[in-house]
Amino acid sequence: MLSIVRTDRADEDLIEIWSYIAVENIVAADRVLDAIEARWQHLARHPYSGMARDDIAPGIRHLVSGEYLTLYRLTGSAVEIIRVLHGRRKISSQVVV
Repeated sequence: MLSIVRTDRADEDLIEIWSYIAVENIVAADRVLDAIEARWQHLARHPYSGMARDDIAPGIRHLVSGEYLTLYRLTGSAVEIIRVLHGRRKISSQVVV
């Protein structure tokens, strides 16, 4: 099983997601983040389960969790979580930087 490493930007994304949802419902905000992190545990065991997104940048993959996409890459013995974005957002190479 690979370890999960989050970038600072991914942590900021999670805070933004939680804060946005929590305005209306704190319990729902907690559930969304719990669901995302549960998918990451699956990813640690099955790192190639996400779809390749070479259209964004070489080596980038994405994993769907509800309405959100986790952008990640494999780095040796870890899964590096790069961003966590709403699925309706237009994703380009700029969001990975």
